[in-house]
Amino acid sequence: MGSKRGRWSVPVVLALGTAAIVGGWTGTATAGASTTSVAPGAQINVGAISSRTGPLAGFFGGLAPGMIAYFKTIDATGGVNGHKIVLTQNLDDGGSPSQFTQLTHTLIDQDHVFAVGVASAWFTPNYFVSTNTPTYGYNVSANWQTAPNLFAVGGSTQIYSSAYSSLSWFLKKVNAKSVAFVSYGPGIASSYDACSAYAKAMKKAGYNVYSDVSAQLGGSYSSDVQRMQQAGSQAVVTCIQASDDITLGRDIQQYGLKIKQLWLNGYDQALLNQYRSVMQNVYVEDVGDVPFEAANTAKYGNTYPGMQQYLAAMKKYEPSYVLNSVTFDGWQSAALLAAGVKAAGSNVTQASVISATNNITNFTAGGLSSPVNWKVSHVSYTVPNCTNYVQVNGSKYVTVFAKGKQVFVCVNSSVNNPKVVTPPKGTPGA
Repeated sequence: MGSKRGRWSVPVVLALGTAAIVGGWTGTATAGASTTSVAPGAQINVGAISSRTGPLAGFFGGLAPGMIAYFKTIDATGGVNGHKIVLTQNLDDGGSPSQFTQLTHTLIDQDHVFAVGVASAWFTPNYFVSTNTPTYGYNVSANWQTAPNLFAVGGSTQIYSSAYSSLSWFLKKVNAKSVAFVSYGPGIASSYDACSAYAKAMKKAGYNVYSDVSAQLGGSYSSDVQRMQQAGSQAVVTCIQASDDITLGRDIQQYGLKIKQLWLNGYDQALLNQYRSVMQNVYVEDVGDVPFEAANTAKYGNTYPGMQQYLAAMKKYEPSYVLNSVTFDGWQSAALLAAGVKAAGSNVTQASVISATNNITNFTAGGLSSPVNWKVSHVSYTVPNCTNYVQVNGSKYVTVFAKGKQVFVCVNSSVNNPKVVTPPKGTPGA
């Protein structure tokens, strides 16, 4: 039931019974347009497209390693219903929309892959939908919505209002009555749409708001910091990529601005290892996911065995990507495909896997996320919004705000009076 969007926006929670189709793909899905089937015991081939080079490479490149590690883990025990699942193609769109389109046709028309994993800001769904190709991946735009064969990690919706109450709760928790928002311009919709929506909502809720929703990718943020000082901003929420968060953080330090920082992207140990001095005390929000820190048995015991298993597999198969949040999405994407194949039984076709997946009502990727109900997750969201917050302390991220062995903070739907509520049934750690 709970879920998330991409890290440039507060990931949304999907909700039972609240239909809200917003933007995204608007074409017509042709059910059964693709008839690709898999013979009993045959290998299932999967392709991936991600931005492994180009300006966003550091952000999107981790999806395929997560998928590879999951497939190798299950294949080592015989696969799914006798089928080994293998990532046979890992393609790089270079941060180019035209290259993404070309690679889409390469995977579907030339390589005839059964399913595709995607991590790209340039994701265009039309050909995936018209060919009824099972498609999984990292959600940074409304393009993932409505079509039944598009399975973004944690849910395919982009409904920003679902996150307003959690954001308001965070601001109250850190005693911030004046807040700044920083995003890129409309040309990068996944960034702009999120922060512009949050800024308007928080202003309506009574917060003093400064916003810059036209920042440049790879630009300077010194003018923003000066304006935050002038506005008396006590917190800043960023919808920008991690390298620009670092630039902003440096400027905040340079100007001596005392301000709480909430990054919606930046939960990456490699990033922290490199920029430890800049990231001290920064908060990072990761809605719907169990944090890597949940594997700490001294604090959590064996409450989160799924995370322990994930980390062990990553260290074995893809050790360079162990603590990468997009890699974690790749693992969850692979787990959902495997769950669909298992549910399809002996009749493994693209259509049957899509249908079977859309009947899964409590997917947690083996205890790694709040439950996702795929009967509704293409079009709607749920409350409460369950989020894990981590804060940088020295060389580590530390879970904060949650109590006991629970890693999630679940908040009701009220923006003006947000309150913590009990996690939904099936939530890991509940």
